[in-house]
Amino acid sequence: MEAKEIKFFVKRIFTKDLSLESPESPAIFDNIKSTPKVAFNLNTLIAEINDTSYDITLEITVKAETDNKTIYMVELKQAGLFIIDGADDELKDGFLNIRCPEVLFPYARETISSLIQKAGFPPIFIAPIDFNALYQQELSKKTKQ
Repeated sequence: MEAKEIKFFVKRIFTKDLSLESPESPAIFDNIKSTPKVAFNLNTLIAEINDTSYDITLEITVKAETDNKTIYMVELKQAGLFIIDGADDELKDGFLNIRCPEVLFPYARETISSLIQKAGFPPIFIAPIDFNALYQQELSKKTKQ
């Protein structure tokens, strides 16, 4: 039996949607007295285009607040078009839930950090994410149900 060749490649990386809100600007620049609380939310969407093409989107929200006031909120949908061919379902799930988000995340991180700086705020460091661990958590939740 001949082993089937597995193909995985990125066809395109793109931004689907991007917004920044700073409702208290410009007054907030002089009124930040304490270190802001920053909240980070991430969701991964997977859409099958055809048998080998997939649209993967990371939806990320970063919100900084202090004294019950929003300093800024960034919402980003960072996406990629990926080709996966020749992989069985288990391997394909790994590509879709781990490898594709790993490829997209550095682009999302840079976009968010750059946008926050362009809005006049100090740079933000978003730590790397272990997508394998997240995927394993999701799998264990599903097996417990």
